[in-house]
Amino acid sequence: MTSDGEVARYVPVVSAAGRSDRWTFPAGAVGHDQSCKGYRVDASDGHLGAVSWASYAPGESYLVVTYRHHLREAHHVVPAGAVAGVDHAARTVTLTVTADEVKATPEHDGPEAPVDWGYVDQFERGMLGGGFVWPYTDV
Repeated sequence: MTSDGEVARYVPVVSAAGRSDRWTFPAGAVGHDQSCKGYRVDASDGHLGAVSWASYAPGESYLVVTYRHHLREAHHVVPAGAVAGVDHAARTVTLTVTADEVKATPEHDGPEAPVDWGYVDQFERGMLGGGFVWPYTDV
């Protein structure tokens, strides 16, 4: 969040080594002994769902966000770099992207299902175009 309480838009940061922060939680968001599983997820435009799974591996961190879609649950992978902040006291994760941007990505099989990193690569290349763009095309 910005100093005036606004949610900052996702802008990838590239390190001197050329690696993107897209798959890393913001500094101080989640400590080595903390988890955000079960936390409420607020997109930049309002409530989205809950964290049903999270991976904290350096450079491969992500959330699986689950919400009700009609009569079933929908799951989406969100890179940890899209996290604006984590409030452990309120058990809330705030994202820098909108709910529609998350919902525009393909659904994930389930909270604990393995992530297809080939799919993630396509997803990331789409994000390089300026936001959550799916499907990615080379045109």
